[in-house]
Amino acid sequence: MINHSKWLMRIAAIYSLIGALIGSDMAGRSDVSLTPVHAHILVVGWLTLFAYGLFYYVVKEISMTKIAKLHIWTSLIGGGLMPFGMLLYYKIGNTATLLAFILPAVILLIAIALFIVLLFFDKKIFAKK
Repeated sequence: MINHSKWLMRIAAIYSLIGALIGSDMAGRSDVSLTPVHAHILVVGWLTLFAYGLFYYVVKEISMTKIAKLHIWTSLIGGGLMPFGMLLYYKIGNTATLLAFILPAVILLIAIALFIVLLFFDKKIFAKK
C-alpha cells in the first residue's frame, strides 16, 4: 500500500497547487464565482486524497486488500475528476458537463463508503499487536 500512498499524496499535492492557483486568480480578479470549485479542489483533491495517502502510509496491515485497492482507485477517479467536472459545469452548464460532474461524484461517494467498510470491518487495521 506504500506505493499507492505515495501516489495519493503526490496527486493531492498537485491539487493543492491547482486550488491555490484558482484562489489566487479569483482574488486577483475580485471574482468569487469559482469558489465552490476552488473549495472542492482543495477539500476533495487536496485534503481527502492526502488523508487517504497518510492512512495507507501509517496503516501497513490491511486484510481487505481488494477493498483497499478499489477504495484507492475510486478515490483517485472520483476525487480527481469531480472537481474538474464541477468546473466545466460552472463554466459551460449543459447536460454533458452536468454528467461530468455527477458521475465522478457518485464514484467518490462509493470511495467514501469503501473507506468506511475498511475502517469498520478490516480485522487487521485496529488489531492489537
